[in-house]
Amino acid sequence: MAVASVPITYGGDSYLTSVAELNGRIFDTDPIIAYMLLGMSQQERLAYLPTYWTTLIKSALLNHAVITEADGWKAASVMLPPGHSIDNAWNLVWAGFLSVLWRIGLAGVKRLWFEFSAMTDNAKRNGLRGQTQYYYVFSIGTEHEHRGKGLAKAIMRDHQQAAQAANLPIWLEATTAGSRALYLSMGFEEVEEIFLGKGKVAADASLQSDGPGVSLWAMVWWPTPPPEATS
Repeated sequence: MAVASVPITYGGDSYLTSVAELNGRIFDTDPIIAYMLLGMSQQERLAYLPTYWTTLIKSALLNHAVITEADGWKAASVMLPPGHSIDNAWNLVWAGFLSVLWRIGLAGVKRLWFEFSAMTDNAKRNGLRGQTQYYYVFSIGTEHEHRGKGLAKAIMRDHQQAAQAANLPIWLEATTAGSRALYLSMGFEEVEEIFLGKGKVAADASLQSDGPGVSLWAMVWWPTPPPEATS
């Protein structure tokens, strides 16, 4: 159900190119993405981002994700339904993720699986309180020039309505302090602040031998009343 005054539409495969290109622009300076693609120059990373997002979102779509856009592609999200995960190995291969692994190299694979995935999976175990069914907002963001207009907030409210109707939580990882503040204002709880690349990079993902690393915040939203644990 769309939030009043903000036109929202939903799609699948036909939305792939639009959301991948949008995410390439939205996350152009995102520190987590910059860290995942650490071996690339800024110019190389910006050129590669649409391909990177196309592959990831294609995998999400193979796992029944829904793409939501607001106000003519000024903002968009990719959300996986309960019981589905983007890291399904066969779907990653089918989506072409092997080419991404080749591009980011062994060091990139370690950053992706042994840092990001391992640490966020641990946060989920702690934060979801035994709940195995949840919505996962894989990505959400707004075009730079349209930020501050409530578009991402409208999309998230739409997701919260769906999750409330299903009596299930929503899980996401905020990758900037601004997005963290937005989600906190919308009733999300912060489960854990996670640092990637600690001792290797600065907060903006530039190389720094004693750097604090890049931050992301594992967060969860609970419906009212919250569901009982399923395990």
